[in-house]
Amino acid sequence: MKILKTIAVQTFTGVNIATIALLWMSCAVTYLNPSIFPRLSLLTLAFPIFLAVNLAFVLFWLIFKASRVWLPLAGVALCWNFVRDYIPVNLPSPAPADTWKVITYNTCTFGGKEALDDEGHNQVVSYLGESNADIICLQETWGEASVKELRELLEGQGYEVVRYKGEMLCSRLHIIESDTLSFPTRSNGGFRALLTDDVDTLLLVNCHLESNHLSQEVKREYKDAVRSYESDSIVHGLMPMLRLLSVAAPMRAAQTDSIAAIIERNRDLPIIICGDFNDTPVSYTHRVLTRRLSSAYVKSGRGAGITFLDRGFPVRIDHILYDGNYFNSFDTHIDHSISFSDHSPVITFLAKKHENLRK
Repeated sequence: MKILKTIAVQTFTGVNIATIALLWMSCAVTYLNPSIFPRLSLLTLAFPIFLAVNLAFVLFWLIFKASRVWLPLAGVALCWNFVRDYIPVNLPSPAPADTWKVITYNTCTFGGKEALDDEGHNQVVSYLGESNADIICLQETWGEASVKELRELLEGQGYEVVRYKGEMLCSRLHIIESDTLSFPTRSNGGFRALLTDDVDTLLLVNCHLESNHLSQEVKREYKDAVRSYESDSIVHGLMPMLRLLSVAAPMRAAQTDSIAAIIERNRDLPIIICGDFNDTPVSYTHRVLTRRLSSAYVKSGRGAGITFLDRGFPVRIDHILYDGNYFNSFDTHIDHSISFSDHSPVITFLAKKHENLRK
């Protein structure tokens, strides 16, 4: 019996070490440009799985051999920054009075016909009109009737509005100038804008980075394969998804590098970046863009913060980043009260750190 127990402990120790190695690898590949190893970069998507397995090992060792509990704890501790990015734990931080309310929201064509109320008004438009936000960044604003309705509503409230392709900015701050971003893409895009509140000038980037273009059919085939519990079926169902993800990842990397260059060229300006990154908090995109900027959700949000939940694929891919030298963020949260899009809005409150940001 003692021999069997020893063999079992050594076996589970080996499995635990393997899951730690995979956890570390999923973090390490964020330092590799996906254009070099597209398939390898997809390992970041499994980060929450490897994390969950290691946390399960903590409980396992506490029950069966407490002296080994240090193993998964050390594994998680050595990538703690990535864990915090993925699942931040912060105390409640009510927003002070003097803040800017910022929203980023992929509207998914304003919810289409399903979002129309009995009087024919778009409920997504109504939601944004009642938001009382200072800066609203939108993606996938297709549907000219809804765009016109939103523009008329918000301009009537004193907002300035610009739109490039599907990306749209509605701002109570004056828009000095704006211009589209030039980066490789199949259908997505973004733009930059200089804003001022008559005291300070800041640079805002609203972007929708490359989509994975996973059709409902591809996702359904994969989930059906998983339910079959047959390894051959799972591999067969997974391959089309991996091919699509491998095509999009290098394009997002190029777009990310373009935005990072904009950040470097404008180091003298406060910067805010909003958008649908189509990448999780553990990714090349998030790591590169947060080298100089802070994530509002990581700094003042709590929990996993799911922004995209489409047929069983829950992830946080919508983000608000800001320059921590100039701003503090408060009460960042995901608003699940509106459900006409496959995304949920991300909301944060930004307060200036100094009376004059440019001094």
